[in-house]
Amino acid sequence: MSHFEGVMWRLDANPRMRSTMTAVEILDHAPDWQRLRAAHERLTASVPRFRQRVVEPLLGLGTPHWVDDPDFSLDYHLRRLRVPEPATPRQLLEQAQWIAMTPFDRARPPWEVTLIEGLADGRAAYVLKMHHALSDGHGMMQLLSQAHSRSPEPGPVKLRLRKPAAPLPSTATVLGQQLRAGLSRLPQQARTLAADVAQGLQRPGAAQEALRYAQSAARMLGRKPAPKSPLLAGRSLDWHFDALDFPLDAFKAASKRSGASLDAYIAGIAGGFRRYHEQLGQPIDKLSMVFPVSVRTAADGLGGNHFVGGQFDAPLDEPDPVACMKQVGAFVEHLREEPALDVLLRVMPVVGRLPTPLLGKMMSGVTAAQDVQATNVPGLRHPVYIAGARVTHFFGFGPLPGCAAMFAMLSHDQRCCIGINTDAAAVREPDRLVECMRLSFDEIIGTP
Repeated sequence: MSHFEGVMWRLDANPRMRSTMTAVEILDHAPDWQRLRAAHERLTASVPRFRQRVVEPLLGLGTPHWVDDPDFSLDYHLRRLRVPEPATPRQLLEQAQWIAMTPFDRARPPWEVTLIEGLADGRAAYVLKMHHALSDGHGMMQLLSQAHSRSPEPGPVKLRLRKPAAPLPSTATVLGQQLRAGLSRLPQQARTLAADVAQGLQRPGAAQEALRYAQSAARMLGRKPAPKSPLLAGRSLDWHFDALDFPLDAFKAASKRSGASLDAYIAGIAGGFRRYHEQLGQPIDKLSMVFPVSVRTAADGLGGNHFVGGQFDAPLDEPDPVACMKQVGAFVEHLREEPALDVLLRVMPVVGRLPTPLLGKMMSGVTAAQDVQATNVPGLRHPVYIAGARVTHFFGFGPLPGCAAMFAMLSHDQRCCIGINTDAAAVREPDRLVECMRLSFDEIIGTP
């Protein structure tokens, strides 16, 4: 694992900091079970990470490590259940949120798939639950593409033969391997550092660049969020899923007016919370919000986590959606120009070595000060199928690592799908919040 992924894995020691991502796909009909199973046989054969579990080094002195699971069983990870027919969308979301809240068995690869049958009109749902340490949202879409196809017809069967997994290494063995690997890299790292320093000293403006980075790092690490909303202060272990969707073309047209889809998306969330606070008689000026900025490159492999977080105080005192979008756009443009945009990733090797109780206390203090997190993941713009069933809607639900609400937007086919995960103690009236969000996005889409 990277140091960042290791931190997310270890934070699960605090139940309120669990990093579970959930994808809910609505299917036009129930897929053939044997074809679905075969698709996941191919998936786990082509993406080794799905057959790997995590082993932590002795005494937590190293970084959690991926190893092949000698006891891997697809039948454990691939499940099916039938709900009383005809199940409503609300009943489906309740099933999905219960699945998401159930902790992973840390002695197995941290992912599960559940096929839910019994929805109205013969439809079904494909629910994928995976730990954030395995991948971020962009990587999840890459991984899911391995189990989906552009055609309902069966494709050629290509199974990659795998060698039996080696016996599970002990925690002491993993620690020893990491220590030896670290020591073996020290000479090369020292040479690289010396060369970089020498090159930097010879390069004109190196001192100024270093100073700009230090100043930028101070801004990034010292940025304080807006005061917490009194309406969203509660925290619990209960998650509540909701979903919104609207035509993708309408959202793209609204995005063009601001120049970027993220601007319209964040402005829509801000407008929804503005209405929610006003209706409950507690209007506020700003709302603390965090959204990820992807640093993924073409050289990065499938899955994994390649993003940094941007702290933004959403203006809830701005009723004009266009003006709000412009504020979001200006902030994002400024954020991307920060030399130390990656500073949080750079400090993770130090943070990741803190004792787990101290790490959990420190990180929960940071995220608890955030009211909302929001992510925007490019989805699939074309029809896709899984085991012959067409995916009509695709909703993503991010975790609640101490914050009050998490929004995840994915574009799928011709729909724009937003998954909303709220802490039940923070959002006491979820139906009201969803309606406020609907009104806000309708206004964004209809802005002339």
